[in-house]
Amino acid sequence: MAQVAKSWLDGARREIAEGGEGPIPVVLADPAQVPRGTALILHGRNGAPDQVQISMIAEAYLARGWRVAVPELPHSIALPASGPPERLTMAGHRAAAGQVRDWALARWQGAVLAVAGQSLGAFAAAHLGAGAHHVLAVSPVISGRTLLAARVAMGPPAVEALEREVPDLRAGMEAEDAAPALASLGPPLAVIAGALDGIVPLAHARAYFDAAPNSRFFAAIPGQHHCPEGPDYATMLTAALVAVEA
Repeated sequence: MAQVAKSWLDGARREIAEGGEGPIPVVLADPAQVPRGTALILHGRNGAPDQVQISMIAEAYLARGWRVAVPELPHSIALPASGPPERLTMAGHRAAAGQVRDWALARWQGAVLAVAGQSLGAFAAAHLGAGAHHVLAVSPVISGRTLLAARVAMGPPAVEALEREVPDLRAGMEAEDAAPALASLGPPLAVIAGALDGIVPLAHARAYFDAAPNSRFFAAIPGQHHCPEGPDYATMLTAALVAVEA
């Protein structure tokens, strides 16, 4: 996967979020001024803080004066020390993200917290966003059923690959649904999707947006897939953050 210039990572530091899911490294970077708050940015399956779709979120927040905290969540193939990628589950990903959220709230007591996520990270963000300043979701997974339906639409090889690569995730998909959490989400929500995304088709991204009562911004970027990048993505990130008053 393509990576951006690591400008936001050049001055970053790493801390450890301890908890029941085990130690989770968190990459942190501060803006030039006193932070407006902390943006917790959650990657998806096989994600990492330095991947382009995550780095651009971090850079958008830093440009608006937010501290960023980007955990290296478990069971990512892009993070060899994070554990076996085949052990990934939606529930486990959400629990690990929740551990980091709780750590961040304790680390910066009384500070404003925003929650952002891409793909499965956005699924976790839906569950963790109550009480946050806002939620930003990129290529958002709303449920295991929609994620499976998209694979079925791709054809049998896509389903077989899912079952082979992440059997534990596949076994628990039907039970996972963020719609109830989104329905009770009070903070403003912004959603960005790739118009050509086959993993989270536009209808599924729109369902995520429509499920929340305080949805403020929805953008479908032409020519982009599941992991958006480039200047159009940067423009939409800025517009989304303006819309949620970040």
